[in-house]
Amino acid sequence: MSDSILRFENKLELRYSFNNKSNYMDSLILHRCEKEILALIRTVADMLDVRMTVYNEPYDSAGGFREKLAVAGASSRSISIVLNIVMRILTRPSLSVGGQPLVDRSEADEEEMQRELAKLRHELRLKTPGVAPSHRLVDLLNGLPRFCKCKSNFYEALKGYPKVSKIAMRELNGSDRIRSGLLEVKRDQFDYFILRSDDLPTVKDNKATIEIISPVLKDSKFRWKGIYNKGGETIDFYMQDEEFKKQMFDDKISFTSGMCIDCVLEIARRLSELGEVINVSYTVTTVIRTRFDKMEIITPQGKRHLRKLEAEKKQLTLDLFG
Repeated sequence: MSDSILRFENKLELRYSFNNKSNYMDSLILHRCEKEILALIRTVADMLDVRMTVYNEPYDSAGGFREKLAVAGASSRSISIVLNIVMRILTRPSLSVGGQPLVDRSEADEEEMQRELAKLRHELRLKTPGVAPSHRLVDLLNGLPRFCKCKSNFYEALKGYPKVSKIAMRELNGSDRIRSGLLEVKRDQFDYFILRSDDLPTVKDNKATIEIISPVLKDSKFRWKGIYNKGGETIDFYMQDEEFKKQMFDDKISFTSGMCIDCVLEIARRLSELGEVINVSYTVTTVIRTRFDKMEIITPQGKRHLRKLEAEKKQLTLDLFG
């Protein structure tokens, strides 16, 4: 499809307001910001199976810098929803004052988000009248680590450029007429979007199974190697269950090829520059049982751990029905 026959029925207007009367913006800052906006648009469009092409349509105006991202595609309504979601995500804080996520995402959150996305994709495919993204979907997308990182990069770039006093955005139609209300973020709110650290909360898998490939008994600084049952990947992990290591060192538990451990596994994670979640390290804190072929042995510390879980479960039941 050539540029001459593209129809840009949707446009995202961004205005960077300055604390002086200039209308020039540092190119490096502008392109850093634009990169994050385009990443958000592309990711949301892919989530909703919306095909679209984005072009620059810049223009200057006194008292700030404005640019338009002109968007072409098969469905103007679908594109409008993508831009609406992006604007709401980009202007909605996802962090506390301390720079930590407002909520910890769970597997249930991820499942709910996928259901909401599937529902919206279905409605867009059927061209359901009045279709719009739910508030819940926007909330769930807003807490997505990848989007938090995009927003953090965007506002960090603007915060380092003192002349920007606020950012505002709205959707326009093909004739540059306003299609949505104006959303803006002032400079004193930028910190609510900027991550203080790329580290994410540690994930604990209480039902992990690892097939041990090579143990290390003498030096705790070295990592063990094993096959993790979640995805079948080979991982290097720290063994912090000193009782288990002593049991193996004293030959109370003998290592055999193919031996598996059921354990509590803690996974340290961080965000990459692209907003992808990376597992940084794995640590076994408690070995619950060892398994080889059909033989299964619960460790003493495993029995204590299971009793503790059972006690917590009973206490929760008493709290709910007491």
